[in-house]
Amino acid sequence: MSDGRVRITSRNDNDVTSGYPELGALSGAVEDGLLDGEIVALADGRPSFSALQARMHVRGRQVKELVRAVPVTFLSFDVLRLYGVDLRDRPYAERRATLERLDLHGPSWTVPPAFDDGPATEAASLEQGLEGVVAKRVTSTYRPGLRSRDWIKVKHTRTQDVVVGGWKPGEHGREGRLGSLLIGTYDGDRLTFAGHVGSGLTEGHIDDVERRLGPLRRSTSPFAAGVPVEQARHAVWCEPVLVVEVRFTGWTPDDRIRHPVFRRLLPDRDPRGVARQDPP
Repeated sequence: MSDGRVRITSRNDNDVTSGYPELGALSGAVEDGLLDGEIVALADGRPSFSALQARMHVRGRQVKELVRAVPVTFLSFDVLRLYGVDLRDRPYAERRATLERLDLHGPSWTVPPAFDDGPATEAASLEQGLEGVVAKRVTSTYRPGLRSRDWIKVKHTRTQDVVVGGWKPGEHGREGRLGSLLIGTYDGDRLTFAGHVGSGLTEGHIDDVERRLGPLRRSTSPFAAGVPVEQARHAVWCEPVLVVEVRFTGWTPDDRIRHPVFRRLLPDRDPRGVARQDPP
């Protein structure tokens, strides 16, 4: 903020100010400053990337309608400059205290709380269904664009058994080989599509999976419904008998596994017993 105007830039320094007009009033809280934070859209009281996607990259007349339909909130994590004073070399504890003194709590912006009990904070975030927490060393300075052990993302991950219903050929370095697995879970007698997984597949995994899937080819999809066109294109279908375990961060609103990573084959697992496992 400067000269009474708010300018919002993305991580890549792209100007996205016009996409979030409700944040313009933030200049009334800070006349001259540079804040670090994140824009979120909430669903059931929790940040939802799926909800935020409706606002991303939208400009022009559509924005006015979306401000009402999909409101956003700016969560400020840090203050890097205030009234011409560069604070990046100050320790995080000092910057955090400065940020809290600004009392940035408005209709579309706030400062999320910070805690000094790491294990308890992690447990509470898991209980509330959040993706994780960020741990920051209180003596750390702010270094734009640099990754360090001073700031650590602690993500909550879960595991899920899934049934392989097909695969997609690989590209680039995996051309001519298996690229990703099309996966699902059973809902009664219906195999429901849950997305695809390619991350975590080593050369050894691919060798083993290709050997097992070769005799299982079939001409039609085993999924009951819901395979997107882009996923079905060039897909090779198979009998749904092979079960694998994936690590993931949660489920999307359209029942897809978010950020799946292949962990291992489960050759002795009964595929008919593979159902979606939700946290208690």
